[in-house]
Amino acid sequence: MTVLSPSSVIGQIRQLTSTIANLLALFLSLILLCLFIYKFFRFNTFQRKKFSSETSIFLAINTLILLVTRSILQFFEVDLNTIKRDYFPPQEFHDSFSCRFRAYILLSVHSTLYWSYVLKSIFRFTRVIYPAYVRLHQVTTYVYIFIPIHYLIGFLTTLPIWAGFNAIYLLPNEPYCTASYNELASLIYMPIVAFVLPLSIISICYMCIVVQIRRTAAVSSVNQSRNRRDFVVIRRIIMIIAILSMVSLPLFIDLFVFLPKGYIDPNMNSIGWLSSSINAVILTLSLPFIDPKMYRLISKTDVVHTCT
Repeated sequence: MTVLSPSSVIGQIRQLTSTIANLLALFLSLILLCLFIYKFFRFNTFQRKKFSSETSIFLAINTLILLVTRSILQFFEVDLNTIKRDYFPPQEFHDSFSCRFRAYILLSVHSTLYWSYVLKSIFRFTRVIYPAYVRLHQVTTYVYIFIPIHYLIGFLTTLPIWAGFNAIYLLPNEPYCTASYNELASLIYMPIVAFVLPLSIISICYMCIVVQIRRTAAVSSVNQSRNRRDFVVIRRIIMIIAILSMVSLPLFIDLFVFLPKGYIDPNMNSIGWLSSSINAVILTLSLPFIDPKMYRLISKTDVVHTCT
């Protein structure tokens, strides 16, 4: 059991900003999901059939579901407990199994969210590199195979931090359980499996598409035009990830400059959650920008196009 006193004024402002950004991400994600549902029920039978065959739309919905889940979990596990500590002291917090398990779920959803962008890139990659393998591009293949696999990857790759390294617990100065930055294993392992590895796969898909487009540059066909659109989509994904990296730069500076010197910044975790909340807003707002099909769906009143 831990009894914590309120954080400083600057810490409270930082945490309040994080909570507002997190709730904004939740609100925007729910709006987009409701818009999908609204458009679906307004479609006629033919349009619903076309909608149900669009793999990119289902991948966008999958990302939105992860964003909603992530925001809800962060609010109840991090934001709400921090509000209790800062505005309703004294509060008692327990380092229980359920606390650690909920933290594991939250971190796994974070990891799965980044892996969902790998799934988008793989979809574009297979359409360009293997256009003849139609089953690799179909909705059923992703709904029943690839999407479940990417959830397994997100949760299984996070499991060693909790069950193996035992690095998820109630932090001494925080009212929630999470992966400790003091544990070298989680400090190295978590960024690699949740961020570096997905980014590497996306970059490989990008380079393969570039090579394929240059190889078939002289060919004028519908596939060539579609390949260029897929290339643009992956380039936008990399651009968004680069922006997320810039937002997270203060945390990275804290981690890799001060920790090796033995200094632990007490604000490190709140900075990390603030970056996470801002990143969630960016990911939500960028979804229509990344996926042309999604943009057309939410901007048109009664037409579902099939040209992406």
